[in-house]
Amino acid sequence: MGIRRVVRPVFLVSKTPYPGVIHIPVLSIRFLTPPIDFSQYDGIVFTSKQGIEALHNYDVEWKELQCVCVSEPTAEHARRAGVANVVAGNGYGESLPDVLGRFGTRKRWIYLRPETVASDWAEHARNEKGISVDEAIVYETVCNADSGGIEVPEDAVLVFTSPSSVRCYLERYALLDTHTVVAIGTTTEKSLPKGIAARTSAETSVSSAVKLACEIAGADKK
Repeated sequence: MGIRRVVRPVFLVSKTPYPGVIHIPVLSIRFLTPPIDFSQYDGIVFTSKQGIEALHNYDVEWKELQCVCVSEPTAEHARRAGVANVVAGNGYGESLPDVLGRFGTRKRWIYLRPETVASDWAEHARNEKGISVDEAIVYETVCNADSGGIEVPEDAVLVFTSPSSVRCYLERYALLDTHTVVAIGTTTEKSLPKGIAARTSAETSVSSAVKLACEIAGADKK
């Protein structure tokens, strides 16, 4: 990729860091272990890599199920975890009912979800598509109490990766008119305070959002 020389500082507001930008770790993940009988299902649905990581606490039998992921980056994470049969949506929850519909309405799915969700796609799949989708909360996103104290200059470019990252950032920092905001997708963009304009990355991935932010910041790749 080469060396980036950035005129303005780029901050990534997320759970995990990314090379070449400053990380503000506003999010923490708490994994939960509700009882799940995977033998009752034909397939499993993930909308984030955290849902996949939560299943490290379960028997490997879930890896034999058909897997549907919200995006290709999440699908790749599932493949690395050992899942063989994986398909992906377009990065947004709204695409999942149509993806599940390709398998017909006789399949039974389990959606491994966070406590708070930004999309009601599962309800739409049940009510509008007649698809059987059960839900199990396997993790929750909480604000990291130790994430304050990072100096964010007035000319910073801020990358937000989820509605939770916006909420937790605003608990500890101010979002200034002089900041430039990049959102990983339209759902995150809509969670920003009224009057805050944002650029949305071409793909719903951290790499795409960071690339856009560095371009805005004046990155010069050598």
